[in-house]
Amino acid sequence: MKIHARLLTGKICEVEVEGHFFKKITPLKKEILDLPWIAPSLVDIQINGFAGVDFNRPIASDDAWHHAAHQLYAHGCTGFLIALITNREEGYRRLLTDLTGRIHLDPRNCLGFHLEGPWLNPDPGYRGAHRAEWMQKPDPRLLEEWSGIAGHLLKLVTLAPEVDPKAALSVIRAAAKKKIRVFLGHSAVMGETLAQAVEAGAAGWTHLGNAVPATVPKFENVIFHALAQSELMISLIPDGLHLPPHAFRVMAKVLARAHPPRLLLTTDAMAGAGVGKAGTYTLGELEVKVGRDGSARLPTAGVPAAGESGPGRLAGSTLTPFDGAFLAERMAGIFLEEAWDAFSTRPASLLGFEHGLAVGNSADFCLLSPEKTPYLLATYHRGKCVYEAP
Repeated sequence: MKIHARLLTGKICEVEVEGHFFKKITPLKKEILDLPWIAPSLVDIQINGFAGVDFNRPIASDDAWHHAAHQLYAHGCTGFLIALITNREEGYRRLLTDLTGRIHLDPRNCLGFHLEGPWLNPDPGYRGAHRAEWMQKPDPRLLEEWSGIAGHLLKLVTLAPEVDPKAALSVIRAAAKKKIRVFLGHSAVMGETLAQAVEAGAAGWTHLGNAVPATVPKFENVIFHALAQSELMISLIPDGLHLPPHAFRVMAKVLARAHPPRLLLTTDAMAGAGVGKAGTYTLGELEVKVGRDGSARLPTAGVPAAGESGPGRLAGSTLTPFDGAFLAERMAGIFLEEAWDAFSTRPASLLGFEHGLAVGNSADFCLLSPEKTPYLLATYHRGKCVYEAP
């Protein structure tokens, strides 16, 4: 298969795919009008659910699994991590067992798991929509148990080191030996404890700026401390709700233009994403209201931890990967290529695989319409067209 297309840099090329891989990519000097744009497919490291399917509950059927995976293809995503939020120990065992079996039988575009909990800070300002009563100190024993269930599919863990610094360092080091990435998040960690976590192997920060108290000291706060740790990758949610546009613009531009770039983009999508309809959805055992503005929030009553959480807290997003890349470009005032890399090749590199338009790589890519505001024409995964616009 040969495709003439325009790279996000504007250069025209001929892309040749043979089997599952890119065989040849040849620059073309002649100008050809109305060519589609071509870009690496998107990789999202935090998907709680999608298209009406909640990954934090047992999936009802094979059809539901196929539907969610296909809808992610329809939004340009050929690789995602299932994010499992704070749960009881038995809840993790049940979900990891069920989902691991499902992925082994029919992986589609699922790359594995991101455990966002239970080793988070239970303080009301930091826990977000997670249930405080299910949180606990970092525990190497549980890491061993859960990685034993999921095997190589356990890719990423988010934790708060300050909950128990010594235990957190043990988990970070144990995870590194298993090639599991550790991010910090839902955390108040700063200073020496943060530096020690990074030295032990912590690689990034999960959705920086969220799960932070509304009022913090002017300079001594987790946002500045995380940004100052140049070794940390930082994920942001570009929906305009989790971070107001002005805050997103500052952080995204600083991170995208660091050397090397540190920006990662994620949707933190929940079951209402990709549905396009307001209503009531679930996120594990939480009830989440999706409003007409697309926000996903806990209801004002019946919030976790016997009402300790503030009303209306965000609980995931309804953002889709394809829309997220363009929203990030516009809000941050960066080049589309910079935003796209943060949503494709950079998270892939974090997870340890080569991804991008290069000979020998898996032929995972998107074709975009050439309009000023492009839409997705097709998604290819391992050289096969898995979605084509109607």
